[in-house]
Amino acid sequence: MNAKTKKAVSVTLIVVAAMIVAAALAAGIYYAVKHDRFSGYVYESDTGKPLEGVAVTNGRDVVKTDENGYYSLDGWLKDRFVTVTIPSGYWTEDFYIDAGKERDGYDFYLDKLDEDLTDHSFLQVSDTEVGASGVGDWIEDIKAKVESEQPAFLIHTGDICYEEGLKSHIGGMNSENMGVPVRYVIGNHDFVNWGGYGEALYESIYGPVNYSFDVGDVHYVVASLAKGDALARYTKSEVWRWMANDLAAVEEGKKVVVFCHDVCPDEDGFVVKYGLNTLDLKEHGLVAWVFGHWHYNYMNETEDGIFNISTARPDCGGIDSSPAAVRKVTFSGGELTSSDLLYFSYEKVEPADAVWTVQAGSHAEFAEPVLSDGKVYVGTADDGYPKDCGITCLDAESGETIWKYATVNSVKNSFYVGDGAVVVQDSEGIVYRLDAATGSLVWKTDTGLTAVRDTIMGIAVCDGRVFCGGGQKISCLSLNGGSVLWTAKNENGFSAPSRIVADGKYVYVGSHWDKLVAYDAATGKKAWSNDKDGLRYRTTTPTLDGEILWVAAESSVFGIDKNSGKALNKFNLEGYNLDAASAPYIENGVGYFTTADKGVIALSLADGKMLWNYMTGDALAFTSPYTSKGSKTVESGIIPYKDFLLFAASDGCVYLLGKDGGLVASYYIGAPVLSRLAVYGDVVYALDFSGRLTAFRI
Repeated sequence: MNAKTKKAVSVTLIVVAAMIVAAALAAGIYYAVKHDRFSGYVYESDTGKPLEGVAVTNGRDVVKTDENGYYSLDGWLKDRFVTVTIPSGYWTEDFYIDAGKERDGYDFYLDKLDEDLTDHSFLQVSDTEVGASGVGDWIEDIKAKVESEQPAFLIHTGDICYEEGLKSHIGGMNSENMGVPVRYVIGNHDFVNWGGYGEALYESIYGPVNYSFDVGDVHYVVASLAKGDALARYTKSEVWRWMANDLAAVEEGKKVVVFCHDVCPDEDGFVVKYGLNTLDLKEHGLVAWVFGHWHYNYMNETEDGIFNISTARPDCGGIDSSPAAVRKVTFSGGELTSSDLLYFSYEKVEPADAVWTVQAGSHAEFAEPVLSDGKVYVGTADDGYPKDCGITCLDAESGETIWKYATVNSVKNSFYVGDGAVVVQDSEGIVYRLDAATGSLVWKTDTGLTAVRDTIMGIAVCDGRVFCGGGQKISCLSLNGGSVLWTAKNENGFSAPSRIVADGKYVYVGSHWDKLVAYDAATGKKAWSNDKDGLRYRTTTPTLDGEILWVAAESSVFGIDKNSGKALNKFNLEGYNLDAASAPYIENGVGYFTTADKGVIALSLADGKMLWNYMTGDALAFTSPYTSKGSKTVESGIIPYKDFLLFAASDGCVYLLGKDGGLVASYYIGAPVLSRLAVYGDVVYALDFSGRLTAFRI
């Protein structure tokens, strides 16, 4: 071997060695921090009585205390804390001890509770994403909910966000100032480059990323998702190994709830693998997997009776336009008896001088009322439990309910009425054809949408075909039999309240944070897609005007050639947020658009000139992505009424405007309205956010 070759080999070996060391450090293998053994006692704090059978963990292994309250644990390479699983009937804020500090023993003192929490509830908050300034004034809304609901604890399911947020958030939301125990889950944006590995800053402030506690007959597990914006110290396999050990120590008969920032990797079967081992969470009494991350409100029940529960942000609209909320989950013994989304910004008021009002379901989002043959059909949603959602058919004159069909999950967007049929898709991707006269089921097809990212899109019916699905997968069904004619997948898409548009030749589909796509209506083959110039970030529905699709995205309006997907026009409206759920109304070269923050606008489609802007009141519910207090949001589409424009707003009002933008009349519904209105003669039908249908005269 010559000198040059020797040098090359030496350099290679050095590089390889450096890579191995870097990989080891990234994985959190810190030589010289492994502890040989941890030991200590668990006592009742007031009496000093030793507590037997209490689980204690080093972050991997789990042991139980003996009759003297004593435990002993081996150390391992990644031990960071010694953590106690707080048993039912006790509590402590000091549930973990830093393993890096030299000490004689690791003793825990638990406070005995006075009240019986066999029946209890918790509140879930998620994805608050604060900065250096800390929590906003929305924290007062959460405090008010804590005061009124009296939960056993409050859980934050991750994404406090980045170094400054992690440092500031705990000051605004902690057990002392919230008045109940507060616990945190690490989110993907909580892994930061600080202290040598992704979880280091979080651990220094909030404690362990994997821990558990008992309340009543429920064992609560908090688990890291083991990935994020910086390299994680603990691998997924290590998280599952710890969880398996933790669950093996759970008292027989207790039910289990897992809190994690993201959905379970197996959201239907709840079986995970680590190394050569398998952990079947169903065998350990899993009741629910509770998560955030996706900024949406969703709850479903699997065939095994296990709930997936997701909650959007408490301070602003979700990515799929889910309303801002905090969730309350209630247990009676080990049974989950209810789950309710608690909204902050309005109290439902009875509208004045209504022809009639009917409570049609739990709440309503973007599914507009449909009038047909003297009947009015409404779709309602429910992201809680037990569910009250589906399609209701009412007599348009009297408001009397003719029939109601309960769907498996929420009806959040547009449905079809015609040809003696009602065709609707729920938020699990189940499509139903009902008899319009009786509400009886004609056929039902499960299109197999995933709960994550695919829950809210509206359908279209054209030429005997039903076009349905979500941002990730579109299906074409036969209107007559419900058979699947074709499917088209788009793995990167997120769902939004954008509706599918079909014109016989193409099917136009918007996928949020991704693109606008046209599929061949007959075959499902992609004809074109466009994700340029901000078009990819969009919640609005396109409107077809001749050969042009008019669509709003972020702060721009696009005119898209329907055959090629090329942008023929782009008008920038700086200072306006156009991410509202509606489709523009086009008439005589003027586009009438709703906004997420400034009411409605009229735009010349010839040159993009702003003709006028009508400001509505402040939104009472925050739905459009990332909008919050002070936003003058209009999600309801504009429709023509005689020589006027008619729409509703998130401020709880219905507006009648002249085409010059002047106010003609307004009517207070008493709750936000997110869907387009329906009109028959001089009677207007408004389905508001509370799930109430109101008929009134202009």
